[in-house]
Amino acid sequence: MHLPDEVKYMIEQYDIDVKELMNFASNNVITQDIVVNYIKEKYYPRIKEVKKLSYLRKVISSKLSDSYRTAVHVTLFKAVNAEALIASREKVSNILGVKVPLTFMLLKPLAKVLKDSIFNAEFRGEDQFIIYDDVNIAIAVQTKNGLFTPVIRRVTEKDLKTLLEEYRDIVTRAQNAKLKQKDLVGATFTVTNLGMYDVDFFTQIINPPQVAILGVGKIQERLTLTPDNGIRSIKVMYISLSFDHRIADGAEAAMFLKKLSEELENLNIETLV
Repeated sequence: MHLPDEVKYMIEQYDIDVKELMNFASNNVITQDIVVNYIKEKYYPRIKEVKKLSYLRKVISSKLSDSYRTAVHVTLFKAVNAEALIASREKVSNILGVKVPLTFMLLKPLAKVLKDSIFNAEFRGEDQFIIYDDVNIAIAVQTKNGLFTPVIRRVTEKDLKTLLEEYRDIVTRAQNAKLKQKDLVGATFTVTNLGMYDVDFFTQIINPPQVAILGVGKIQERLTLTPDNGIRSIKVMYISLSFDHRIADGAEAAMFLKKLSEELENLNIETLV
């Protein structure tokens, strides 16, 4: 079968079985439109709803867009008790038979909070944003060739074993410069962890067209008061949310961080599966 070069390229980049495309072809002809529609269906997030900005938010959007040209977008920070996260990481590592990365441990609780969040979205034009039904999380991976953000799709629908396989696969291929185009499209949110570089906390840059990104700092010791006014040391890490102020205010971002911190501080095996 003769295929145009651009169609061959897309088929190779997205590992598409030509036999699957034949189900949509007429007269046994596979067009570029057929391939594009197939890619959209399989690799891009399903839309939950399309909403219009209110008049007030359009005014805010216009003003904040002007401000953005000379100032960075908003970032909020929150300290999280990491004791439950550390304990759950050890248990999951024992269950899966391999030491799992800290970033991997964040995927399920993060996806749970994102599922009904305004931050699982994409801004379109001047007065419209799309809230997605799927939670597709991009992972920032630093490589010798630069920073890449490959995607794990539909995180809420997958078990830990499947997630770990996908996580290790995309990170390994990113580090070995073997990512394909399909690995870099369709994300609804991004998480970046600089804790392994001894960074306490930081302001991260939103990965457009997404509207928010989560930053994770290193786990560190911090003294805290006990109920009987004693002092003990606990493990703490800082998380930060950078978000597009056009679609949300600080209070909504603060509530997002509060919900995520509660998920992490009450983490256990039952809540991960």
